[in-house]
Amino acid sequence: MALSKQNPRSDGGYWQGQTVKSILQNQVYLGHTVQNKTGNVSYKVHKLVSKPTDEWIKVENTHEPLISPEVWEQVRRMDEQNMRNRTKKDGTTALFAGLLYCLDCGSPMKHCHESRKHKDGSESPYHSYICNRYGFGGKTACSAHVLNQRVITNIVLLDIRLKAMWAQNNPEDLKEKIRRQKHSAEAEQLRSLQGTLVATEKRLSELERLVMSAYEDKVKGEIPEALCVQLLHRYEDERLEKLEQKAELTARIEAMEQVESETDEWIDMIQDYSHLEELDRPTLLRLINRIEVGERKMVNGQDEREIKIYYNFVGFVEV
Repeated sequence: MALSKQNPRSDGGYWQGQTVKSILQNQVYLGHTVQNKTGNVSYKVHKLVSKPTDEWIKVENTHEPLISPEVWEQVRRMDEQNMRNRTKKDGTTALFAGLLYCLDCGSPMKHCHESRKHKDGSESPYHSYICNRYGFGGKTACSAHVLNQRVITNIVLLDIRLKAMWAQNNPEDLKEKIRRQKHSAEAEQLRSLQGTLVATEKRLSELERLVMSAYEDKVKGEIPEALCVQLLHRYEDERLEKLEQKAELTARIEAMEQVESETDEWIDMIQDYSHLEELDRPTLLRLINRIEVGERKMVNGQDEREIKIYYNFVGFVEV
């Protein structure tokens, strides 16, 4: 019997921070019902879009809350504090803030800054990054993945120059390479998303029939009014959830189908960086989407680690 391949990013019993954050930002868990969060562009254009918060319809205390208002407010304060802490004490932002992620657990990597003394008594700043999950949970959560900022800066600079020279010297070869990689990586995902979208649309149709059936049963006196109202609330909650899911799936599928034009744009853009000498944050944000950092390992007596750089528009481009 074939065994399923172990996911190296499995949480190992830990919830992802973003999952917990999304729960503690959803007012359903406060006991409130929020509707009208999405709608059609117009009566002619039926594409679903997110509506501004001032158009949402909120009905408070519709069901028993799962978290208290005190916890809700505490999360708000912590979230605001985390946003402020993205900057360093001098008001600047760490060079790789928000871009580095642990390759093994998927957690963001935290910036660390300290002063190091030299033998002559002088001091110099030292910037590094560690796995955020390790920082909070220790060795039971993950490993440190300590990375010197100077080292990752040189690695990224070299990779950008190599891709830029490739784009200049053989753009068609690079384009074909990206096309093959993205097709291989996303073809199965695209099929999965399309299947999920079909199932979601089917469930939406079923919910419409269930709502009509509940109304008819109430009118006929086959079910009490209280049960009818309870069913309608449940169907409406699920309908809104499925509508949001449909909008998200549609957007992701459309994004995947734009690979060709985005690849051309990226090749034109990256060519300008073949002689890049210094890496600054605006350049990083323009070019890089995320960087995944593996733990250091000894391979044949040499210290090695896997680092994967994902570019905007095209993702990871293997040389």
